[in-house]
Amino acid sequence: MVKEAAKTNQGFVLCADVEGAPKDRQNEGVHVKIVDFSQGEDGQLLIDVEAIKRVSISNVEVDHQGLRYGECSEIEGPPWLCNDTAFKLIDSTLKEKLRNVFIANPILDDLYKDKRFSEPLWVAYRWLEILPISMAQKLKIKQAQTFEQVAEFLHTVLDEK
Repeated sequence: MVKEAAKTNQGFVLCADVEGAPKDRQNEGVHVKIVDFSQGEDGQLLIDVEAIKRVSISNVEVDHQGLRYGECSEIEGPPWLCNDTAFKLIDSTLKEKLRNVFIANPILDDLYKDKRFSEPLWVAYRWLEILPISMAQKLKIKQAQTFEQVAEFLHTVLDEK
């Protein structure tokens, strides 16, 4: 898959592997492109990818290696209902804490050449990527109806009382 994605420069789709869900029933993912790959000290292949767009997936088939192939179409916009009031909930505190995480973690910092701390969605997406919460919890957050709910969750987790 990696060889084919690197050769064609088309990327591939990542989707959540939910325990117990049929492998041919994935209905949403993120189309990504490979931006870098290397080999870790333990010999493991390390791949850096960049999200291009969210996609809906249909007609999924699983090959003999367990790789899934399907038809994809772009999903426009963010996964939550957004408005200016909700965006203001991603305040300077959350932005500054994220900036500090990047400063303290050079490897993470290097992954993002274009940091957009002024964009609330970008800040929220980065927090959801790096917070040590289970995939099941991340999927629940993704299913939130509004961006306000997401911002409130981030404040609950990250604000010091």
